[in-house]
Amino acid sequence: MRIGPLRHRVTIQQMPGTQDTAGEPTKTWSNIASIASVWADVRPASASERFVGGGEQQQAIVTHNVTIRYRSDLNNRMRIVWNSINLDIEGITDPSGKREYLTLQCREVQS
Repeated sequence: MRIGPLRHRVTIQQMPGTQDTAGEPTKTWSNIASIASVWADVRPASASERFVGGGEQQQAIVTHNVTIRYRSDLNNRMRIVWNSINLDIEGITDPSGKREYLTLQCREVQS
């Protein structure tokens, strides 16, 4: 892949394993310490709808493929923030097997 398509700036976040004063896990996300943001190619992959809550509510499911330079510190418990949109990482692949780029299969978090 040429570097030109990596035109979007994204932030990689993780949920630290900290606890509040009551001993409950915190639900706050923080940027990965080693980077503030990285260049990426963000492309919509699919969109669908499903019914939840006994079929009374519709929920949109939007997925994206995000391509970034290779990193060894990512996992599927992290997320990408792109243009104020939160994308949960659901899968990570190295398409060429050469450790040059990663493709992250992400699901948009509906708020």
